[in-house]
Amino acid sequence: MLVSFSMRPARLIPLAALVLALAPLALVPGCGDDSATGGAGGAGGGGGGGPSEACEGVDTTGCTISLGPSDDVTNELQTALIEAESGSPVCLCPGTYLFDNELQVNTPDLTIRGVGATRDDVVLDFANQIGGDDGLTATSDGFTVENLSVKNTTGNGIVATGSDGVTFRNLKVWWDAGSVTENGAYAVYPISSSNVLIEDCEIVGAADAGVYVGQSTNIIVRNNDVHANVAGIEIENSTDAEVYDNRAYDNAAGILVFALPNLDKTDSLRCDVHDNEIYENNRDNFGEEGTVVAAVPPGIGVLILAADETHVHDNTITDNVTGGVVMVSMATLSLLVAPGEPDPDTDPDPETTYIYANTFSGNGTDPSSPLDLVDVVPMEDVLWDGVEKTDGSGDLCLSMTPPTFRNIHGVSNIANQANHTTDTTPHECDHTPLAPIVLE
Repeated sequence: MLVSFSMRPARLIPLAALVLALAPLALVPGCGDDSATGGAGGAGGGGGGGPSEACEGVDTTGCTISLGPSDDVTNELQTALIEAESGSPVCLCPGTYLFDNELQVNTPDLTIRGVGATRDDVVLDFANQIGGDDGLTATSDGFTVENLSVKNTTGNGIVATGSDGVTFRNLKVWWDAGSVTENGAYAVYPISSSNVLIEDCEIVGAADAGVYVGQSTNIIVRNNDVHANVAGIEIENSTDAEVYDNRAYDNAAGILVFALPNLDKTDSLRCDVHDNEIYENNRDNFGEEGTVVAAVPPGIGVLILAADETHVHDNTITDNVTGGVVMVSMATLSLLVAPGEPDPDTDPDPETTYIYANTFSGNGTDPSSPLDLVDVVPMEDVLWDGVEKTDGSGDLCLSMTPPTFRNIHGVSNIANQANHTTDTTPHECDHTPLAPIVLE
């Protein structure tokens, strides 16, 4: 059965409305004059005077525009982002910036950079947000945001839509409320984009996925700490992704690789998940009711849904109480999420999955519903629902030195152990490893 599921996409407010609402602001290289239009700590203007207080003693070399916190920082920064020329770094000096509206970028090759000693020195706080849904949104190519923190957005944290060459680097995104459903769905959220790099970030408390990459191509997600989210990392309906050297822990689920129906991009291909630490993903699922992620049983290390050519290897996967690696079709997920309109363009079954050379321990010790119906403790390292179009079409390969494995042969057999198999022999094989991703 093919199904349609509720998701929570970014909703953008028109950039033109912001342009009309903002007063002109003079901008010059370096830090601002306290007497400038932006006020104390704001964007610099012409004339004499010293640097803004926030920028004193800060190296702003290479910054075309430098800003510090001020009472009108939403308008000041938005105006800077509108007036900045392509290739201009917009730098934020140390301090906490209180925003009341979503910020937008549509200038190509624009970098927003915190110039504190660490990302914790520059904090963009949206707790007072009354306009827009997200924190920062970009629709231009060559967008980079780096070395700063974002917190308390009403909706998603940082969104890039339709961008080629987008970089999220050394960020922290979180919500002061902790892990609650009312938080934004996604913290770092590139969608319909290409040549995506997400690295050296920490993400805490997203009510869907901390790192979410949707309907995109040519992707690297590396060296991130993702914890206390519903899902740590999700690669959805995307092609050619490499997810490595991340630490996913204390989420409801660690890493998801999904192909969902009724989207513009109809498949999910060649996601390479390797050399990650995926452990103790046992947090209660606090996702919004009716969304796909809210149906994910907590306690899963890696969950593959209907994606093809997924490789999972050289990871350390430990102490996830439901299971280490779980692989299912949309037929199984449809039992957990109300089915919608059929989508004949989306293949519902995962195929050509290669799972090898992982280190498993302590998984499957207390499976969540409905996987508790399997009634096996501990659960095997790899659990497959066994749904395939014809016998063998799933092409699951577990290498010549396979992990422990269980095939339930269809969700109708989930509680019927007599119909399960644990023999790895049909799946003992080797595939050609996926090539590393090279960003263009």
